[in-house]
Amino acid sequence: MPLQKTEAVVLKTQRSGETSKIVTLFSPKFGKLKVVAKGSRGLKSRFFGSLETLNHVSVVYYFKETREYQFLSQADIIHAYDKLKANLNKYALATVCCELIDRTELEQANPYLFQILIDVLNGIDRTQQKLINYYFWFLLRFLKINGFDPDFARCKICQTDCPEKMVRFSIVNGRFSCDSCSLQEPTAITVSAATIQYLKRLQGISIKNLESIMITTGKECEMLLLSFLQYHIEETKYLKSLKFLNQMTIG
Repeated sequence: MPLQKTEAVVLKTQRSGETSKIVTLFSPKFGKLKVVAKGSRGLKSRFFGSLETLNHVSVVYYFKETREYQFLSQADIIHAYDKLKANLNKYALATVCCELIDRTELEQANPYLFQILIDVLNGIDRTQQKLINYYFWFLLRFLKINGFDPDFARCKICQTDCPEKMVRFSIVNGRFSCDSCSLQEPTAITVSAATIQYLKRLQGISIKNLESIMITTGKECEMLLLSFLQYHIEETKYLKSLKFLNQMTIG
């Protein structure tokens, strides 16, 4: 039975029997994994503290191809994100990112998405301001990786790249029309031009520069991105963590 070693993020845990846990991990080398950590709920367990949700860890596990759950041998913390976990706003945003991956990813390598998740967790943990930028930046990258990249560059009808006032954004094709062109489509939603301009800038910016962007339309951005996401990716309609996030302030 071969041993596998990888870094991973703990997406969620659940109890198994009296002393063990089933742990869902997301790794760059193997995608989403489910492992059993035997005896991990005791205070004297070698896994104590290492398998908390959101932890960035290094793990070793016994792999057998025909088995649904692999058996965890070792788990060491790389980054525990203590500041993130101590702040409810930060924690709420990070758990939505992790649940998105948990509901959509399979057991296959996705190193680019893994690095984006790590970058966002690091950013949310570290930042003291403009926290919401990291959340929207992640959603845009997540959409692109899954083949759904909205176009905020210009009006689909007149091609203007500087819309004024309100625009209509199509959640079907991911494009907008300016107020002058007035897209007639039942699934289109109305948002401000400022929202489109903000998301356009967010698409093209490096994560290290996120705190340079000002946002005044947080609720609109969330409505647009989640509507688009949930229309195109069925599994994202059932995110439990959104209820917790909705209790926080988006802005």
